[in-house]
Amino acid sequence: MSVGQYGPAQPIFEPPLFGGGSHVPLIAPWLQPHESLFGIVEVRLSSVIRRSLPRKLRAGKEWRGARGVVGRAFEGVVSVAEAFEFFDFGIIRRIRRIVRGAGLKGGWQSVAGQFVIAVRTGPDPSSSRYDNERALMVFTDRRIVLMCTVSMRNEKPLFGKVPPRMQVSRREARCLGEIQPGQLRGVATRHNWLSDRVDIHFADGSLVALELSEKDARALEALSQGIVPPARS
Repeated sequence: MSVGQYGPAQPIFEPPLFGGGSHVPLIAPWLQPHESLFGIVEVRLSSVIRRSLPRKLRAGKEWRGARGVVGRAFEGVVSVAEAFEFFDFGIIRRIRRIVRGAGLKGGWQSVAGQFVIAVRTGPDPSSSRYDNERALMVFTDRRIVLMCTVSMRNEKPLFGKVPPRMQVSRREARCLGEIQPGQLRGVATRHNWLSDRVDIHFADGSLVALELSEKDARALEALSQGIVPPARS
């Protein structure tokens, strides 16, 4: 199931692309020579995971001179806002964790932590709010690539409805990160009446919780085992 100039020889499992078409032509330029595409699953970080990255984990620029004074003042305002966010939403998340379990295990330096950092940062760190929650997990015969489809006009992620007047052809894929072979150890579906939770387990013992539909969860589990699922019907 190799990807050539015009996409795969036969349909693969992939999420619907609003406005029509396929993700494959957008992703193809990122594939290595003779790399085979097995499937694409759109994932969403669980609501029990902190909704934005801590400031210390964000890619930023060093502010100098008068601009630095303004920058540090801005950082102070943001820190206060983060404190309120932690107090308010942090309490809600802790209650959810008691009921549903932690959404991230292993710390920020673990594979799961780096996964969350890559997704939250999104396709453009320079203008990111570090609250992106969706990504495409692109499975090939060599690796798993985290990607995002963006509008070429404003660099914004395209998950959901295409903005009015936007030409669906004016979009491209951006790479958020990679998961190397052997790092993904298992996928556990934990659906219940409270959530559509799916846990991804990594080789270093870390874990990240996602929210996926039953169909996407089955495809993700199959792909994690090296099985190519049938195309979405």
